[in-house]
Amino acid sequence: MFKDNDFVYIDYVSKIKDTGEIIDTTIEEEAKKANIYDPDKKYKPLLVIIGEHRVLEGLEEALRDFNEGDQKDVEIPPSKAYGERDPSKVKLVSLGELKRQGVTPRPNMVIRLAEGGYATIKSVSGGRVILDLNHPYAGKTIIYNVKVVKVLKDDKEKIQALIERWFGEGNKMTFELTEDKKSVKFDVPKDYFLVEDLQTRKYMLAKDIITFVLPESLVSFVENYNKETFK
Repeated sequence: MFKDNDFVYIDYVSKIKDTGEIIDTTIEEEAKKANIYDPDKKYKPLLVIIGEHRVLEGLEEALRDFNEGDQKDVEIPPSKAYGERDPSKVKLVSLGELKRQGVTPRPNMVIRLAEGGYATIKSVSGGRVILDLNHPYAGKTIIYNVKVVKVLKDDKEKIQALIERWFGEGNKMTFELTEDKKSVKFDVPKDYFLVEDLQTRKYMLAKDIITFVLPESLVSFVENYNKETFK
């Protein structure tokens, strides 16, 4: 049984209940079998921090009743998946309006709206286009086959997992955690000094450590400069 702030790695295959269509997975072979393989995606177990609300509400709720090594099917109703369909989110726009935005619409195409958000094109006819602003899976019951493949219990492992979240696999970030766990100090590699969003990544990493791992700790980042830095 899992509780808030537990670090859980899961593998899953998710599908639409009514049709059996597989829509997402963390497993490369399953993606290839379902013809949804994306060569740009890294297929690996997903980190879920219980209580963080980064995954579907129904999936996170179900995970609380899992244990490490468990594999189960989880049925998630629309209200706890991608929401119920809202007829008011279907609207009619002119073909010219979309073309002025550089969009040549075709049925089932997903487009980014100028005012923000996404829409699915339902039909194109007579200079008119019907857009559906509902999520493509709104109103659908989703089935997840989920396996808990790993649970992190050590604070250093949890911090390392968060580093990978914000700096990617194979990153060069190193840290020291004091024995009393009151201080976490990172040495920022010089390769990262000019990374455009470095400050944001450091902020989010520190926030996650304090929120989910060590709420009483002081998180600091050290950047050391010398003549070698500028060669």
